[in-house]
Amino acid sequence: MIKAQDFVASLKEKKLFSFTGVPCSFFQAAINCVIDDPALRYTIVPNEGSALALASGSWLAGRLSVVMIQNSGFGNLVNPLTSLNMIYKIPALIFISGRAYGVADEPQHEIIGKTMGPILDTMGVKHEDMPTELGAFKRSLDAALAVMQKDGVPFVYFVRKDTLDEYTAARNHKRTYPLKRSDAIRIISEMLTGEECVIATTGRPSRELFNTADRKDNFYMQGSMGHAASIALGIALEKPDKKVVVLDGDGALLMHMGVLSSIGHYKPKNFIHVILDNESYESTGDQDTTSATTDFKTIAKACGYLMAHECVSEEDLRHFFKMLLSSPGPGLLRVKVNRIPTEKTPRISSKYDSPAIAANFRKSL
Repeated sequence: MIKAQDFVASLKEKKLFSFTGVPCSFFQAAINCVIDDPALRYTIVPNEGSALALASGSWLAGRLSVVMIQNSGFGNLVNPLTSLNMIYKIPALIFISGRAYGVADEPQHEIIGKTMGPILDTMGVKHEDMPTELGAFKRSLDAALAVMQKDGVPFVYFVRKDTLDEYTAARNHKRTYPLKRSDAIRIISEMLTGEECVIATTGRPSRELFNTADRKDNFYMQGSMGHAASIALGIALEKPDKKVVVLDGDGALLMHMGVLSSIGHYKPKNFIHVILDNESYESTGDQDTTSATTDFKTIAKACGYLMAHECVSEEDLRHFFKMLLSSPGPGLLRVKVNRIPTEKTPRISSKYDSPAIAANFRKSL
C-alpha cells in the first residue's frame, strides 16, 4: 500500500501539477491530498469525458495532466479517448479505479471491471495495474511517461482497492442546511398518494429510498450515473397518465445536464424532478460538486419547465412538493440538504438483484 501523500509527491516530482476527474472512493485519499496542496490544482468537472477533454486542453496549453476516474464512468471516457486523444496524439495520465477488477463488487461494476482491459487493448491504449509499492510505482511511472512522450498517447493505470492509504482532509467545505437527504426522501415518500412511480438516482439516494419506503413502484438505480432523469422521461412519455417522480442528485444531474432541455422541450405534464442537492460527491469521498454556483431553478425554467422552485426547510419542501403533485409539469424542486451521512443504510442488493428491480418495476407499470 502506498501513502496518498507519497503517491501525490511522486507525481509532483514529475512536474504533474494539474488534476481532474470524477471522484471514486478508491481515490478519496489522493484527491483530498491534492485539494489540500496549494501547489496543485484539482478541477471539478461534470463527467469523465469532460475530465479527459480538460486534460487535453491543458496539454495543448503546455501542461500534462492527471485524470482520476471510477471505472463505472469508463464509457464516458471512450468518446474523447478515441476521437480526440488517439487521433491528435494528445497524452494524458489516467488512473481508473478497479471496481470489480478481480474482486467481488456491486452489480453496476461487474461488466466493466472484467472488460476494461480488453477494451483498451482493442483501442491500442497502453495500460497496466498500478504497483502497490512506492519504489515500483516510481519506476513504472518513469516508463509510462517515456512512452507517452515518445508516442503521444494516453497511458492508463488500473488501481485496485487499498492501493492507496488513508488520508484525512484538512479542509472542511461543508455548508449547513437543516435537512438531511434521508429526511427529505422520507418526507417526499410520506406525501406520495401511492399512484406515483419513483426513479432514484444511483448511490445514496437509491439506498435511502429503499430503506425509507421500499415499494414496487420504485426503480432503484445502481449505476449509470446521471441518467435518472432520462429514464424518468422515457417512462413519463410512455405513461402520460401516471405521475413520475425522479429523485436526482446534484453531481448526477450535472453529469448529463443536457437532458433538462429534452424534458423542457417535450413538456411531459406528469414529470416531477426533485434534486437532492448537498453540493457533494458524498459516497465517493465528500468532495465538492459545482452545484453551489449553479442555478438549477433558472436553468430548468430556461429549458422549458413550467415550474421550478427551491427549498431548504421541511415546511417549504412539503409546500412545494404538494404543489408539484397537483400541478401540470414538468416541474422541478431543488432541495438543499446537508452532508451529514445516514449510517447503516443497507445496499439494495441485500434484497433485490438488478433484474428483479427492473422486473418488479415494469410489472407495477
